[in-house]
Amino acid sequence: MCGGKKFKTVINLGNHPLFVNNLLTKENLKDDKTYPLVVEQCQKCFLVQIRDIVNPKDIYQKADYLFFSSDMPNLSDYFKKFADDAMQFLNEGDLVVDIGSNDGVLLKHFKDQKILGVDPSTNVVLRALKNGVPTVSDFFTQQVARKIKGEWGEAKLITGFNCIAHTDTLDDLMEGVKTLLTDEGVFVVECNYWGDMVRNTNYALIYHDHFSYFTLKDWVDYAKKFGMNVFDAQIPPAQGDLPDIEESKAADAFNIRIFIDRNVRPQTEGMKHILEGEEGLHSYETAHQYSKDVKEQAKKLGDLIRGIKAEGKTIAGYGAAAKGFTVLKLAEIGSECLDYFIDDSPAKQNKYTPISHIPIYPRGTQKPDYFLIAAPNYVNVIVNKEKEYLANGGKFITIEGEIING
Repeated sequence: MCGGKKFKTVINLGNHPLFVNNLLTKENLKDDKTYPLVVEQCQKCFLVQIRDIVNPKDIYQKADYLFFSSDMPNLSDYFKKFADDAMQFLNEGDLVVDIGSNDGVLLKHFKDQKILGVDPSTNVVLRALKNGVPTVSDFFTQQVARKIKGEWGEAKLITGFNCIAHTDTLDDLMEGVKTLLTDEGVFVVECNYWGDMVRNTNYALIYHDHFSYFTLKDWVDYAKKFGMNVFDAQIPPAQGDLPDIEESKAADAFNIRIFIDRNVRPQTEGMKHILEGEEGLHSYETAHQYSKDVKEQAKKLGDLIRGIKAEGKTIAGYGAAAKGFTVLKLAEIGSECLDYFIDDSPAKQNKYTPISHIPIYPRGTQKPDYFLIAAPNYVNVIVNKEKEYLANGGKFITIEGEIING
């Protein structure tokens, strides 16, 4: 973001596979390619980022991307709430462009606007087109933005939900936004929030898809580079929770939503409050303490799981999510501890996890003694859905090492 050249290591998580796309079939169980996963911090602007960038084409284009937004519980409701709120920036017929639009789950809620998605993953774009959402199958760049502007006109609203951290060419993306946005337009970014990651010792967000871990100050400073202004920011609820942004104080959200324009609107008091709460975040001392806390939490979880397994109990993973796999790798939890995974996404079912080769099944009649919830942003959804399992003596384990029972 700042062009700094001096970095310090925050945490070295070892070598990991590309968890999002690298679920294996029975025929390719030996295809266990791994990549270094090292987190560093810039000592000029203090942006936290991974050191070794995997080519985004390897993640999004050379393999089928296995995350379909429409398969995620409550995500459509979450985006509907945002779309309803965003109408304050729009008039009928305005163009809304969604960067990293996946299968179109956000755009379908803008009923009276022109909509256009941009996403590099061909397989999810095909589903978006099937769902009637026009989508460009490409990365969002300044060149793509110019082509959109030439054919579709300028956009009044551009959104980027949980995709901005997936690019290593932020300057190109921002130049594209600057090219495409109207004078009164708004660019909304929702991304990993380093502040909540530190405060809650969250390391589940660290995997190869996420190149950067942002603070609000990072974006305030960065927007100025393009003659733009951050005018509002919110800490939204976890995407798995039913959306109520105004009331949400969700400790498990770990995202920040940032509103950027061309210096048209004044900064909100809510944004200023978040900035005040970031005191101390922009230092290596904070990052180093975070590393120590993460390692301690991972050890606690690993010891808990191995202790339960030593008692002869059955443990299964609930939700074959990349976030959970990072945790399991650091906690050294593999096939000797987990008997299988279950997942509601058809794209993941009947496959195997990389490295440990744990099978992934659809939810059926399985009743292990414990479920380890490996999709941490859906804890509330999973627990509410599995009340019968809890009532019959089943137990859940969170990645923080907490046990939930009936």
